[in-house]
Order: sequence, then C-alpha cells, then structure tokens
Amino acid sequence: MKPSTNTYRVGEASKLGVSVDAVTRFYRTQWKRRIALGLPSFYRWQFCAPPENNRQDTSCVILDRNDDIVGIMGVNKRAFILNGKTVKAAELTTWVISSHLQGRGLGFRMLSYLQQTYDVLVGLGITADALPLYMTSGFQFMQSIPRFVRVYDLSAISDYVEIDKLGKRLLRKQKNTANIEYNYRLASESDLKCFPEIVPKSLNNYIRNSATIKWRYVNHPFFNYEIYMIESQGGKAVVVLRVDDVAGMRIVHIVDCFGIEQTMPAAVKFVDDYCKENNASVADFYCTSSFISRHFRQVGWFSILDDKWFKFIGLFHPPEMRTPPTTSMVYWARNDMIDLMDISRLYLTKGDLDMDRPTIAAYSALGVVDEIRQLEYGKSSVTPSQNS
Repeated sequence: MKPSTNTYRVGEASKLGVSVDAVTRFYRTQWKRRIALGLPSFYRWQFCAPPENNRQDTSCVILDRNDDIVGIMGVNKRAFILNGKTVKAAELTTWVISSHLQGRGLGFRMLSYLQQTYDVLVGLGITADALPLYMTSGFQFMQSIPRFVRVYDLSAISDYVEIDKLGKRLLRKQKNTANIEYNYRLASESDLKCFPEIVPKSLNNYIRNSATIKWRYVNHPFFNYEIYMIESQGGKAVVVLRVDDVAGMRIVHIVDCFGIEQTMPAAVKFVDDYCKENNASVADFYCTSSFISRHFRQVGWFSILDDKWFKFIGLFHPPEMRTPPTTSMVYWARNDMIDLMDISRLYLTKGDLDMDRPTIAAYSALGVVDEIRQLEYGKSSVTPSQNS
C-alpha cells in the first residue's frame, strides 16, 4: 500500500528548519557522483549567499513524517525580466528523490509547490525519468542548449575533439573578426550598476544587477572570473570569462556576453583578441538567444548542435565527451508562456542555472581537498530524478 502524500511536507529548507549539513549529507549519500553541492561551503554560497535568498536556504525539500529529507530540488530565487516586466522567478538545479519513493507522486508535489510560489521556472540537465513530470506539469523542453566553439590551436585539443575533413577545411577558412576599434577595461563598481541597462530590452532573461553579478562572479568560492566592459560605436557591452587550463589545453569560457546592438561586434572582436593574446587553445560560449549568438556565428564560431563536422568535449575535469556535448532545459511561465517560448529572445548562458559548477575533480586538481576528506561520501543506490 502506497503511503499518503499527506504524510509528507514540502517547502523551503530554511522555513522547514532543515540545516545545510542535512541537505548536503543527502546529496552526498543519494547522488551517484560526488558533486560540489555535497560540500557545505559551496552549498552555502550557491543557495544561501545569493542576494534574493536573504541568507536563507530557498531550496525545495520534501520531508517524511520523521522530518527526514526524502527529496530535494536546488532553488535560487532570482528576478526575471519577461516582456519588460520583472517577475518572481527561480533557477532550478539538481533534483533528486529517494529511489524507494519514486513513483509516489512526490515529484509532482514539489513541482506544484514551486509553480504556486514562482512566476517563471527554468531548469537544466533533464533526465528521461524527470521529463514526464515536467511535461505533464506544463513545462516546455529543449533537448540541447546551443553552444558555440572557436578553435585557436587544433593540435592542443586534438585528443578531445572530433573533426572531419569538412571541419578542417572550414577551420582553415575561419574568418577573422573585423578590424573594429574599441576600448575595454575591467568592470568597475559603477560599471556593474549599469549592467541591466546594457542587456537588450527585447530579451527575456534573469536580472543581471550589481548585487547578483557580485555574488555570481566576484565572490565565487572557486572560479576566478574576469568581467570586462567594452565600449565601441557609442555603446557598451559586457564580457565575462574565465580561463581553464586542463590536459594541455587552455580553454576560455565565455560565461556571459551581452550589449547594445552596435557594440556586439566589438565584444566578439575583444574575445578573439583576448584569446590570441593569452594563448588560448579554444573558447566556448553557451547561449540560448540567437539574437546574441549570431554575432559569434557570423565570424565562424562552430555550433556544437548544427555543425556535425565538429564535436568538442562538454566536461573538462576530467575531460569527457558527451553526446551532445551540451545540456537540456525545461522552462515554464505562469503568464506570457508564449513569449518565454520565443527562444531567440530567451537569453540564458553558462552564468545562469548553476551551469558553471566546479566538479570534485576540479577541487582535487587544485589541491582543495581538506573539506572533501572530512566528509564521508556514501555509495548511492539511487537513480537521480535530475542530473545537472
């Protein structure tokens, strides 16, 4: 006999009195890979430190009658701009329900709670097990988020790339960015305040205000990001990037890139110049909006989804090829869903939705192992409902 769902409570972790230690322990014992969310220090940054969370853990948990965690969905409150209006939204990540309780309706309880709480929800990394829950709850599904790659040194990445004759021919014919004059600088405190005005008004996106930018990039507990302001043609653009040295490759991850229309070609030119000056082997950029990505495609960046003659790894610590080497997405809006479905206007990048999370292997590679050693990671018999 199935237990009644009335015996379970669902809500925000902090409001239900669930500690960070309890949540991270659940991730460590229930997730089949070791992940950074099992580290209390990283988890606090991810889910307690964001400015809109007000130092509370806003992740969605479901508790049994003994107040033990039986399911969790990582949740960050983050305002969303939809059709020029600011709405209450959340980023969803890393959903797991105890295996012995899957199929009992607990996943629907959690999604229903979130849909009653927020106006816009977006999540990544959707498994086959989780997809029916989302689709029957009114979400839309994107199987693969667009990802774009620029090669600077093919020999350096040869062990981690698949490229055929056509790909090599196109690489030899790769266009140089136009000789555009621009000025650039590391973004200042005053620059951060004007970021919301630089995002094109036609786009639907999570808000990029000063407080959020500081939390996400300036105060990141692991990665070192560089935030640049580009000025050209009387306008401004922003490029956020980080450099990753792994397996003999220097990879420049473009984590955010947006700006006034006439300045975007200069932003792409800056990325090219930066990569060449810093001996990059390759650069990549996740971006859902073709309104932004077209500027990269115009100068010959490969599309991981469309350019079948070129494939590049999607994981880097350790290097691992996935098919496709990108991730999936679900999205939902209480109102104006038809406008959220206009993907050309939906601007999401690696800086959103916990898409740029360090792996435990990355922690270990840099010798950051004290906290890992202190924690006991249990072996999981659970099949996660969602894999980030």
